[in-house]
Amino acid sequence: MTHTHMPTWISTWLLVSSVSYVFFSAPLWAHESDANSDFFALSIEDLINVEVSIASNKKTTIREQPSTVTLLNAEQIEQMGALYLMDLLKQVPGFWVGTDTIGTFSASFRGVWGMEAKILLLIDGIEQNELAFGSMVLGNRYPTNLIDKVEIIRGPGSVKFGGQAALAVIRVTTKSVSQLGSSVSFASHLGKGGNHQGNVSIRSAHEVALNHQPLRLGFSASMGQGDYSDKLWTGLDGYQFNLKDNSNSQPTEVNLNLDYAGWRVTYQHHEFEQEDKLLFGDSGLFYSPNQRYTQANLLSFLHQAINISQSWQVTNSFNIESRLSHTHQKPWNSEGQYQHRVSRTLDRTSFDLTAVASLSERASVLFGTSLYQERAKVTDSYIFDPKTRYQGQSTAKINDAAVFAQYESSFDWGNLTVGGRFENHEYAGSKFVPRLSVTKLWQQLHLKFVYNEAFKIPQFDTVASAANANQPIEKPETTKSWEMELGYQFNESLAFVSNIFLQHIDNYIGFNPQTASNATLGDLGSYGLELQAHWQYQQLGVNASYSYFAIEHNTIDTLSVAEHKNSVLGIPNHMFKIDAHYAFNQSSSLHWVAQTVSARYACTEDANWVCGQEQLMSPHTDMRLFYQFTSHHWQLSMGIERLLNDDNVFIQPYRGSQSPIQGQGRQLMLNVAYRF
Repeated sequence: MTHTHMPTWISTWLLVSSVSYVFFSAPLWAHESDANSDFFALSIEDLINVEVSIASNKKTTIREQPSTVTLLNAEQIEQMGALYLMDLLKQVPGFWVGTDTIGTFSASFRGVWGMEAKILLLIDGIEQNELAFGSMVLGNRYPTNLIDKVEIIRGPGSVKFGGQAALAVIRVTTKSVSQLGSSVSFASHLGKGGNHQGNVSIRSAHEVALNHQPLRLGFSASMGQGDYSDKLWTGLDGYQFNLKDNSNSQPTEVNLNLDYAGWRVTYQHHEFEQEDKLLFGDSGLFYSPNQRYTQANLLSFLHQAINISQSWQVTNSFNIESRLSHTHQKPWNSEGQYQHRVSRTLDRTSFDLTAVASLSERASVLFGTSLYQERAKVTDSYIFDPKTRYQGQSTAKINDAAVFAQYESSFDWGNLTVGGRFENHEYAGSKFVPRLSVTKLWQQLHLKFVYNEAFKIPQFDTVASAANANQPIEKPETTKSWEMELGYQFNESLAFVSNIFLQHIDNYIGFNPQTASNATLGDLGSYGLELQAHWQYQQLGVNASYSYFAIEHNTIDTLSVAEHKNSVLGIPNHMFKIDAHYAFNQSSSLHWVAQTVSARYACTEDANWVCGQEQLMSPHTDMRLFYQFTSHHWQLSMGIERLLNDDNVFIQPYRGSQSPIQGQGRQLMLNVAYRF
């Protein structure tokens, strides 16, 4: 096993940070302007002092959070012009997107594919990862016009959030929860030949007095449609067909919220249907020899959840929150030609109890417990025998129990966070993971040292897939992560943040193409750096980031690139991202959003449908340019998506038989919203 010496990449980070310091402190950029507040809702100083609690016991500024944290507020989301959540994540340091089986899409982070139970997605406090494999399925889902803010832990979050937060945590808050008032919005992206993506959303939230206490009701709903590609697709065996009019995605989303006297009730109904003519990347060849699809399979995901929580302020220094929730899902179900049908249902019932106690003005402790039971049932499948899927049966049930605690204290030398989680899972066994963070804030300068351990809990079908292929998963996947962050606020208009990381993943659980099943594949380590700059000058605002990762060690053949040991399939080593905004006045503005990524490796051909020789794809630039007009009631955005390049390639970041998919090409974009 070969390891890269720490001093080399620490020196690189310090060099880049020093050069950036000189560049960003140039006289022109150092000027402050009181006029910024005329054009931006929040100044740079305001943004870095926004308080969040995603990684801490209580709310602190982002600079004092005991993790590397990104916050996207409503104004920033509007300024990016993204249609769905996946488009937003492309702009976050360290994240990139790719494709997986059957034309689904998800995200990678810091060089690791995060689709299956490695990145946790929460919407209004409810987990969205599907229960069969733990997948975070993105694509044309989760419209941004319903999102108020996105908080992201860029790093492990298992101590607070459990066994699907090994790489990152994405916490979304919808507008129906956080904003009063009503609005209707319409988004339309029109491509060549009349190819169209559209989304219609409505939301409303109002507050009334009941027994001298506020009762708050919120509602939001959204429906969308549109092909995820309008391009020709080429399978690994050379077969081709056009995905235009053959890849329609239809997301439907309904959210209900009620808040009263410390109680909160949240209900979610999310459906996602997508046409599938790919079928694991081989267009019907698997399970239907010599037969190509003439009709599309219908791939579907159903997510229904209800969450009831209550918060008690027992004393001025002691708060308790309890939560009871139930989730019902039907993920990865399909129905189509040649009796291709998969039908499964999964349920989770959970109870969580969390308390925060202030020990003094400087110290607090968070502690709690989490209990859940999950149940799975498969009634139909053409891929496996449904009667024996789960240890010889068609049904399965597991229990999980966890306790966790996190202590925080402020000292003259810095802020200390120490935490740990012990979890006992019926399949994965018992595991304890600790965390340690030290942060220090000196007025304009801040410094963080963060150490985290995390684990992945394999879901029902991950375990069943491995066991039925005689490759049972016997050890939990574990992650160790080291991070250091350094940030400096030059003035109220300019801030710079840099961080370096090293992460090791042992007993990596993924897809084995030789057995077409899940398995424990080996170990993986990566290191890198992320740089961010935020600048506002009069009417101009710019956010820019650069991300880099390299593979430190890799024993997993399904991810590796033979000719470039520092790379993995499908994920760019270098990423530069920028969003710039120019305000003509308080009502109209011009927005430019772009990402440039380095060349990636992809599996493009193999008669045996596995991978063959990896091919180096071209570097990729994606760019969006649009004009936005805002009045008291109306907001209008219109522009061009993928301005310079009609190619938009999604790559599967492992050997899973899925050849690259070209996404939508250049489009005219129109977004209209009316607030009342």
